Amino acid sequence: MKPNKIKSLIPREFKKYFWDVDFDKLNLKKQKNFILERLLNYGAFDTFYWIFSTFRDDEVKSLLDNNGKQSLSRNSYLFWEKIAKEKKLWKRI
Repeated sequence: MKPNKIKSLIPREFKKYFWDVDFDKLNLKKQKNFILERLLNYGAFDTFYWIFSTFRDDEVKSLLDNNGKQSLSRNSYLFWEKIAKEKKLWKRI
């Protein structure tokens, strides 16, 4: 397992994915699962690099195993379930 080096800031360009909350009050450490769920569900290619470089593969797998079927759309869940198994994608950049 790689050490968890959560970056303290969510990129401003991701504000569009958090339309229903105050983006400036999001706290990546305290609201990690909410932020990750939102980006896995609604994010596009612009979020992939950030997810791969910010979260460990086991963090994503844990979220998928614990409540992914309930919190993600079916398509997002199936997509990320496959991606989470691809070890080479999770190398820190």
